[in-house]
Amino acid sequence: MEPLPKYWIAARKGSQTAWGWSSRSLDDARAVGYDRLARLLAAVHDGTIRGSYGWAPPRELTLHEERDDAGVLIGVVSRNRYGADVLNTDHFLIADVDVRQTVAQHGRRLLRRAFGRPEESTNSPKTLALRQIGEFASAHPSVGVRVYETFGGFRAILTGTGLPPDSLGAATLFDELATDQVYARLCRKYQTCRARLTPKPWRAGLRASAPAWPPADPDAEGQWGSWLRDYQAASAPYATCRLVEVVGPPPRPSEQRLIALHDRVTRVAEKSLPLA
Repeated sequence: MEPLPKYWIAARKGSQTAWGWSSRSLDDARAVGYDRLARLLAAVHDGTIRGSYGWAPPRELTLHEERDDAGVLIGVVSRNRYGADVLNTDHFLIADVDVRQTVAQHGRRLLRRAFGRPEESTNSPKTLALRQIGEFASAHPSVGVRVYETFGGFRAILTGTGLPPDSLGAATLFDELATDQVYARLCRKYQTCRARLTPKPWRAGLRASAPAWPPADPDAEGQWGSWLRDYQAASAPYATCRLVEVVGPPPRPSEQRLIALHDRVTRVAEKSLPLA
């Protein structure tokens, strides 16, 4: 996978703004920004603004790059627009299982068996979602499936598929798992899967929104530092997900390296913590 750009700069004219980026220099980022701004202004003039001035990578600060034993980049931890740490990778698939979509697909059918466990006497949305994940695991015995409970549903890490996140094969697996459709589109757009590693700020009781990034001046940079301290303190009593089940073949060593990072930062081992 490619690293996230280090340099970002906003090109502006009137009310229109286009961001430029580069992994090499601010000058390169500025050139990209003004090229995109010119295309944006032309699109506005022609009435064809939506999607007509170019793809852009996530505008996020890189916190950590994870590499395999050969030095190949296999994952990037970045800070997203609302301040949470996020794992980006194309090394395995990550499915964000949409509980509401699962209910719509399965209706009122009872969960009889999830990963070989006895039937539960409940029709809860999470129960139906677990059934779908269990059926998926049974149908794909060559795929390693790690299932995590999240605040709003489930996350499934799929190892050993060899599928790029933007491939038709990945889209098929996502569909079988009733993966959140917005999430699946983002996987195709950015050619990576993403997993939030730290709590959403508002779930941890933090009312203030994260400042815009990158900060425009030293004062804005100071605001970021203050907000981040508040966020880290508010997040301390929470975990992000809880391991539910592991089935299928074990992950490769490089996949296990990313899983270890994911489990450590999401605080999977701290089972008594509430999810946020």
